Amino acid sequence: MKIKKFWLKESKLIKWFKPPLYAYKKNSKNIYNWFPDGKINIYHNCIERNLKNNKNKVAIKYFSKSGDYIEYTYNHIYLAVENLSYSFSKNKIKNVLIHGASSFETTIAIFFCLKNGIKFSVIFEDLPKEAILARVKIFKPDLIITRSTESKYLKNIYNIFKKYKSKKNCILYFLGTKRLVNNIKFINIKNLIKPTKSTKKSTKSIKSFSTSFILFTSGSTGQPKGIIHSTGGYFFYSKYTCKKQFGMNKNSVVLTASDAGWINGHTYALFGPLSFGSTTILLESPMLILNSSFLVEIIKKHKISILYLPVTLIRLMRATFGKFHIENKSLKAIGSMGEPLAKDVADWFSNKFTKNKLSVVNTYFQTETGGIISSPKFNDKPAKDYNGTVGKPINNFIKIKLDKKENEIRLTQPWPGSLKGVINGKLFFNNYWDKNGYFRMFDLGKFDKNKNLIVLGRNDDVINVRGHRIGSGQIESEVIKIKNIKETCAVSIKDDLEGYRIVVFYTSKRETIIDDIIDKRITEVFGNYAQPKYIIKIDELPKTKSGKILRRLLRNILNNPNFSEFGDLSTINNKNLVSNIIKSIRQKIIN
Repeated sequence: MKIKKFWLKESKLIKWFKPPLYAYKKNSKNIYNWFPDGKINIYHNCIERNLKNNKNKVAIKYFSKSGDYIEYTYNHIYLAVENLSYSFSKNKIKNVLIHGASSFETTIAIFFCLKNGIKFSVIFEDLPKEAILARVKIFKPDLIITRSTESKYLKNIYNIFKKYKSKKNCILYFLGTKRLVNNIKFINIKNLIKPTKSTKKSTKSIKSFSTSFILFTSGSTGQPKGIIHSTGGYFFYSKYTCKKQFGMNKNSVVLTASDAGWINGHTYALFGPLSFGSTTILLESPMLILNSSFLVEIIKKHKISILYLPVTLIRLMRATFGKFHIENKSLKAIGSMGEPLAKDVADWFSNKFTKNKLSVVNTYFQTETGGIISSPKFNDKPAKDYNGTVGKPINNFIKIKLDKKENEIRLTQPWPGSLKGVINGKLFFNNYWDKNGYFRMFDLGKFDKNKNLIVLGRNDDVINVRGHRIGSGQIESEVIKIKNIKETCAVSIKDDLEGYRIVVFYTSKRETIIDDIIDKRITEVFGNYAQPKYIIKIDELPKTKSGKILRRLLRNILNNPNFSEFGDLSTINNKNLVSNIIKSIRQKIIN
């Protein structure tokens, strides 16, 4: 088959301990074992291979939240990983939970795991304790590494650790520059990058289909899903898409403004750039770039060639930067992540950042796909033909088909970056595949006249806020716990800056307004990103005759400025509710 020959030939892009003879084998229904006879190590590809020629080359340029700047070479990473490996050489560790933002410390923890064939999962540093506990229970770590420098987040992780330790023999370490908490074991990162006489631990040869990491994402199910990624297939796809879509090479300086807990923080901030021997810039807080002076300086001073930013930040930049313009010969590619970028915003981004008005690499993919499925390429011209779309599939062997009934986007061919499973259930995993074995993206789409894909939005009730996908059911399950709440419904509303925000409707057993309590509950459980834009009390939630809440109706009313044309209402149980809901919305939003 052409597809197998193609991927097998391309697999030479990465360094194998044992090169594969096969592209993939189908293990069972919808499970493809990529490069099944190959053996590899991601740490070896990214770090050890670069020691010969790039030992003293800067691998990471790091900016803290306060703007402090530190450089780390490939040799610094090597020394830190080797010393950390020696520190834990007497411990039997299978799973490591890494609690940390984008930073050198988080990077070292990741590569420590990769060197030694240990499964890891990176979680957001600012997750509320309920969210952390849910992930700990699913992942069951032997070791927790945190690098948080904020006491409130350290307290969260420590309290979770104490609860969990009583059930499992787990250890907790703080990886940083100074001891912050006395009852957490401490490793000084400064000591790790010093030469040592400790015995070098050999880098493990990993089977290609072995699990590399688990990354949690949320859907409409009310609980996080642990997406499992393999080693060889995922890593190859990372490097392949970096090369094809961004033109990445050994001379690239890459700024991927992503948190470490996102797939972008793995694929395009670490593994892709370092596998080429290039330099990656890590921002502890991506919000730093909303300072236009900082952004101009960092692009010019560090000669950034690839600038890959979250859509939310691009929208905010457009709203606040005014007449901002930068022309820099170093920029070869600009990209957007998180969700599709609207045409007018893409046009602004392209015009403001590149002299030649290159197309925005408007990336379309998910945690589940491991890397980009479709996007314009860095050298696609003219930009006006691509901006506002997610371009075409990355090659002829990534096939996208639209379901005839709903125009749902589906992938009809296997691809190397695909998830290999879901840690908390086959039920979750099987839901990604239809009866034909096609992978469901759960998005609706269409093709323009140039056959570029336009993503229209989700086909379920998942709300995308600042790149975080959060299910209506998750929000509702927390709100309903509040005393005197009778019913509740969470939907999305379009927002000029952030794309979408959350709106919560509720009915109450009492007349008292409890908006502040709802707001506090949601932000405590999910984080500040989930703070509702509006909280609206209504008399009754609209439902079908079978009792299903009509979220579609509420979304349509919210997003229609004229409060008309709400779609098919034939199934609504009580049509008189519509006028009452409109009245409540007018009072909250307009007044």
